[in-house]
Amino acid sequence: MGKLFGSVLIGMLATLVLWSVGWAQGNEYDRGKSLYEQKCQICHGANGRGDGPAAAALSPAPANFTDPQFWQNSADKKIEDTIRKGKGAMPAFGLNEGEVKALIDYMGHAFGKK
Repeated sequence: MGKLFGSVLIGMLATLVLWSVGWAQGNEYDRGKSLYEQKCQICHGANGRGDGPAAAALSPAPANFTDPQFWQNSADKKIEDTIRKGKGAMPAFGLNEGEVKALIDYMGHAFGKK
């Protein structure tokens, strides 16, 4: 009975760990989406095409995240640098490391990094 109980307990713990990892990943996506909506969508648009409501007033135009070329050549690093330092009319954003990662992950999944 002891071995059976131990096996069941281990199985339950493994299930809990896997469930919590899936929940955390879902939370990361939601966190990244929320950050995108708050910080990026006004210029880059809801669909990441660089056509948000403020885009017409900007020169150069905001990046189009749905363009496959955008995701070439260290895109994650390029996004991180732009978030931290700003670029052109885009200001730097004071996001912490976790927020930057969540935002980059969301953008990659939502706009075409495959």
